[in-house]
Amino acid sequence: MSITMVVFTCLEFALSNRKQIRFPVGYISPLGILNSEFFDTKSTRNHLSTVAGNKSSCKVNKMPAHLKSKRILEEESPGCYIKARYVLAMMTALGTLNAYSLRNGINIAIVNMTVSRSPNNLTTTGGCTRQINVTRTDDKLKDADFEWSITEQTLVMGSFYYGYCVTNIPGAWMAKRYGIRIVLGLSSLICALLTLLVPLVAQSSLALLVALRITLGAFQGVTFPTAWVAWGYWAPPLERSRLVTTTLSGLSMGYFVVYPVVGGIVSSFGWEASFYITGAIGIVYAVVWLSIIHDTPAEHPRISRQEKDYIEQSIHGDKIPTKKEAIPWLEMAKSVPVWATIASHLADSYLTLTLGIMAPTYIARVYGLDIKSVGFLAALPFLIRLILNLVGSSIADMILTKRLARIVTVRKLASVLPLTISSISLVILAYLNCNIWPAVALISVSGGILGLTTSGHACSFVDISPSFGGITYSISNTLASVIGFIAPQVAGAFLSDNLVSSWKKVFWLAAAIGAFGAVIFLFFASDRIQSWAKGEKTKEGETQEIKVLI
Repeated sequence: MSITMVVFTCLEFALSNRKQIRFPVGYISPLGILNSEFFDTKSTRNHLSTVAGNKSSCKVNKMPAHLKSKRILEEESPGCYIKARYVLAMMTALGTLNAYSLRNGINIAIVNMTVSRSPNNLTTTGGCTRQINVTRTDDKLKDADFEWSITEQTLVMGSFYYGYCVTNIPGAWMAKRYGIRIVLGLSSLICALLTLLVPLVAQSSLALLVALRITLGAFQGVTFPTAWVAWGYWAPPLERSRLVTTTLSGLSMGYFVVYPVVGGIVSSFGWEASFYITGAIGIVYAVVWLSIIHDTPAEHPRISRQEKDYIEQSIHGDKIPTKKEAIPWLEMAKSVPVWATIASHLADSYLTLTLGIMAPTYIARVYGLDIKSVGFLAALPFLIRLILNLVGSSIADMILTKRLARIVTVRKLASVLPLTISSISLVILAYLNCNIWPAVALISVSGGILGLTTSGHACSFVDISPSFGGITYSISNTLASVIGFIAPQVAGAFLSDNLVSSWKKVFWLAAAIGAFGAVIFLFFASDRIQSWAKGEKTKEGETQEIKVLI
């Protein structure tokens, strides 16, 4: 995909040197490098044109005055002061870690909870032949409590998303209406209490466990939309990549920390203990969040005047939004950049969920490893993802601060490259014949490289609509959560014959979705604040100002 972007960029330069060639108003290059919005016309959009008769010259008009950047400096706060927005970043990161521990612990625990019920326990592909469940050596596994088919297991894991998809948009609305503190705090507390009930409910019936997982998903559906609402109020533009990435680092930690830890707990104390421990930690987190977090800089009792002024001026200028702003639903639905960002988010989600939910099952069933090994190997992609989260966001913000590239260029590179590399890795994985270490390497690359997307489409929601970033993200996350219950069910259908060769279908489908999302984001993403998201004083067609942080 990077080759595609280079080709298109070179093509634009080549075309710009032909006689009387004029790019149409609104033309957007794949990378956004030669975007028409940089050149002066009546509509403040760009035209790239050449002087007739002079093939080697290119006329570029001056940038309109209202597009010129300005510097907003943050004054130093007195004394030993920890900035409130950094505390919020840490707490949202711990919140996503907590959410993923409550959500995904069952993906590891279910390996020891169950023995697969299948008419044929033999799996074959090429030269690979293994007995499912026989080669795994855990003593507790031999005494598994439930005899669930692979379809029933994927139903338990994926049913979470049936409830999750319902509450994303209402969650964003509630966060804007009632504030981030109470919405995320109460939802985290309820999710922790529900997790404590999993062992009791699972022993009662499969149907009740599925119902509990759906309920858990419904309460947890507000988590990420609430965080995006928070950053609409709290994240200065040049810190946006780092702050959003810090929040999303909890996603990677939610796999990397939870999988090996839960694997160790299950191996030592039994699968029930994993739910009791993660549930108790969730209660502690909810209490701390409710104690120290506040909705906006204006409402924070301990924030310094310097930090408050800097945040509000850098994001909103003279117009500070209120919680009761009217939401432009129709305009959002018609916005091409919104849908391009959603497409990339959905592709990322499908790849992540395929690896996050199905990788433990794949490693355990195909390679016959014990629960501790499964937990560690399934967590490797998310360790890499966490590292790339932090490194990639710092590089992205450094590029923007030094003005080495435009926002849209950074966002596209940070999304398109990871989605492409991840998709290619899964295609290769589909054709390995029981070679465990190459398989682990490809799984790690495919999942880990997606860490860069937190500086890509994840930030684009706030880029194109700072005041409504939580709403646009909630729409996208609702659709992504639909994928959450579709992906494991599709995998379960593909794997119903219990053949290792059926995993090719799982990996090929995920790769195709990843490639599709990359192409859509490449051509249609934008960094311009959309007209429906602008304040009264913002002019039509205005791009985001680059504000320098000192």
